[in-house]
Amino acid sequence: MPTLNLSDTSSDLSPREAPYWQILEYCRHIGLQKKTPVSGFWVARIRNKSLGYYQKRLIPWKAGTDNYGEALQLARRWFSQPEIAKQAADPFPIGSKQDLNYCPWGNVFTVGHAMRDYLEWKRISATKSHFDSMVSRINHHILPRLGHMPLDELTGRHIVQFSLDVLETPPKRGNQKASERVPLSKLNPDDLRKRKKTLNALIGIMRLAVQLAWENGETESERSWRCIRRVPLAEISRTIFLTREECTRLLDCCRPDLRKIVQGALYTGCRITELAKLRVRDVAAHVFGLYVEPLKSRKPRYVFLPDEGMAFFLDLCAGRSLDDLVFRRQSGQSWQSGHKHLFREAVIKAELPAGFVFHGLRHTYASQLVQAGTPLIVVAQQLGHANTDTVSRTYGHLAPQIREVQVRTHFAALDRHFVERALLQKSELEALSRSLQGTDWRAYGRIDPMNSWPRSNFAMTEPEVVKILKDAERPN
Repeated sequence: MPTLNLSDTSSDLSPREAPYWQILEYCRHIGLQKKTPVSGFWVARIRNKSLGYYQKRLIPWKAGTDNYGEALQLARRWFSQPEIAKQAADPFPIGSKQDLNYCPWGNVFTVGHAMRDYLEWKRISATKSHFDSMVSRINHHILPRLGHMPLDELTGRHIVQFSLDVLETPPKRGNQKASERVPLSKLNPDDLRKRKKTLNALIGIMRLAVQLAWENGETESERSWRCIRRVPLAEISRTIFLTREECTRLLDCCRPDLRKIVQGALYTGCRITELAKLRVRDVAAHVFGLYVEPLKSRKPRYVFLPDEGMAFFLDLCAGRSLDDLVFRRQSGQSWQSGHKHLFREAVIKAELPAGFVFHGLRHTYASQLVQAGTPLIVVAQQLGHANTDTVSRTYGHLAPQIREVQVRTHFAALDRHFVERALLQKSELEALSRSLQGTDWRAYGRIDPMNSWPRSNFAMTEPEVVKILKDAERPN
């Protein structure tokens, strides 16, 4: 999680009563309480075992002085005092965990051993963000359920039970306490579809890890990896995107710093992490647009801008240094995190669909280009996709109203008699179209899938899993 570097930004922060906090390690913080533009206090705090905070004032701060190092030493000295350490919660380092919560031992090769060997391979072959995500998934889902299982004893029945456990376990966010298990019969189709995506990601990790163990000669039987199969899942198009009027309404409901990055997303279709890393030097660098740094395994790319968008970005960058971030929060921090609750408040205030999230701005950008007739390869390149498959599957749907206009406009005449009838009934046909569309444009022509199962199932999934999941999705 990105944190504020108080040693570099103390002079740029606005005065306020609440301290600006920098995380030294989780449960141990140093802060600056900036009372006025030129004076304040360095403070420290710990998180106690009752999940509250205990705070101490350290030394004064004055503009132009550099006593952060002294304050840091005093904070660490205070943290180590016996009476403070006794009531403080245990600290743990910033950043994601890099190792497994499992210590393979003994002569029996287990699923945990397979995960260990697979992790060491991915440590040298995977990108950091992918590696961190994989470690978290293995620690949270796979090891507690199957880590102890001897690999030669792994069967399809174990995979069935593992699948059910994952599907009925609600998602866990960060260090939040895990929620209670929810039976499949009580999950709505959308939540179940999301759980299936999580399950398939875990199945992919397990299958590759166990297959690697077989290739390394740790097991002679192919059954242990052949019994691991993904759950079939029907892809659905992105249907929550905004009209231009709704975009304007959303922008008007955002606070100033949030409005800038929301508007930037609507001009570019970039992800929040891409916009958060964007620097002044990346604007109008070599092309009429932006240079976007690579994320995960993606390649860097250029995103071309309309004239309106270029004017927006040039205005943001005017008079700023080349290394400065284009978008910052009003506190001076980057937008790597902390935007979700602010964006949710703006969505509610703008009376937009409750499920609309920041990533929906990317869908809005892509859908608008597709609806305007932009070739899918151009949309794919703007979004950073390798080919048009993802665009045609995810964004390639057109709003039913757009499809209606296209068909009514471009269909070649077939029967002169009904062409003349249509001309005579033009006003009645227009009135019929308006009445069918109603007041909710998103509901027009929408067919909500009853479940997430594809019509043709090419995945050789355990029949027991298919039966249980289909029964759970069947309406009461």
